[in-house]
Amino acid sequence: MKKALIINEGFSNNLGDQAIRESMTSLLRDSDFSTDFAYFTNPGMNSMPAYNYLEAGTGAIAPPALSFAKKAKLKLAGLYWIGINYKHIRAKLRKGNYDIVVIGGGQLIESSGKDYPSRFAIAMYWWTLLVKKFTRAKIYIIGVGVGTTFNAKEQSLFSKALSKADLIWVRDSYSKASLFEKFGHKAVLTPDIAFYSGKNRIEEGNTNRKALVGITSFNEVFAKYNQPGKTNADYYEEWFAVVKGYLDAGLSVELFYTTITDAAETIAFRNYIKLNYHLELPVAKLSSVNDLKQLYQSASDVYSGRMHALILAMKHQCTVKAYLISQKLKSFHQEYILPGNQPTEYSRKIRGTFNDLMLNNVKP
Repeated sequence: MKKALIINEGFSNNLGDQAIRESMTSLLRDSDFSTDFAYFTNPGMNSMPAYNYLEAGTGAIAPPALSFAKKAKLKLAGLYWIGINYKHIRAKLRKGNYDIVVIGGGQLIESSGKDYPSRFAIAMYWWTLLVKKFTRAKIYIIGVGVGTTFNAKEQSLFSKALSKADLIWVRDSYSKASLFEKFGHKAVLTPDIAFYSGKNRIEEGNTNRKALVGITSFNEVFAKYNQPGKTNADYYEEWFAVVKGYLDAGLSVELFYTTITDAAETIAFRNYIKLNYHLELPVAKLSSVNDLKQLYQSASDVYSGRMHALILAMKHQCTVKAYLISQKLKSFHQEYILPGNQPTEYSRKIRGTFNDLMLNNVKP
């Protein structure tokens, strides 16, 4: 049996990243690979922590501003990162005897939006360099999204990393175009890996009339992708309009989240609604992807600004709407929500693409 190392953000507190890890593992094992896993940006973490989403506190909403000294250190972040993680990566690669190394999925080709490189650019550079140094494995960058703009350092790091890949597979047309425009690399286009459901597995829908509304962190997400001007209160009013729309349509509403910062924003949003509209909304208690899947089994509609929250909802036959906060969500809306295709079609396409590219050695 061939052996694969999967590298992505699957041990993060983002339930979407955890779902990606599950789907990627299923895809490879269904194709007769044995698998190991490594955390892309934190290789020293060897198991999933027990994240306490609702106990993180409102401090998760607004991280403190970086000091000048901290910003200066970040310009040497690549050396700092490899200094901490080199021994973990070397041990994993030397011990594994891997046939292939799969990096992805997720929005891994992304910018910090600052003048220093993103942790994704740093991790991608060092992982690909050390895979080539310590193994004979082929490198497949699979199911990734590509950002819009990159600073000079990121441009250099990603370019060097991508040149070492044997295959690149992206999840939307914008990413395919951006990858070629920014880095000169062609890529295969196929659905996001989180759509993969495993052999003969279909999630069932339900007859409930309940909407799940998942507000995204204002400072972490909204402020990153949108121009300044909208206040936190403006943001909450926009989301309350969504809640009211579902209530007026006769659906019950429950608030949910897929990251720690979103959980903190959810509590703040719930309190805002209670204070200003005297309306008490329940908040889901989630600690794992399985909890999220069970929650979807009780819902008919899902509204979220997190792409993988929407993908998992689609797999559970929910009607989904995206908060179009970023190019990633806009591309997803155009290519996966509007066509109205069944998730099982996307799952079959993923498996077919995998067979063609890896097993039959078809090139883009």
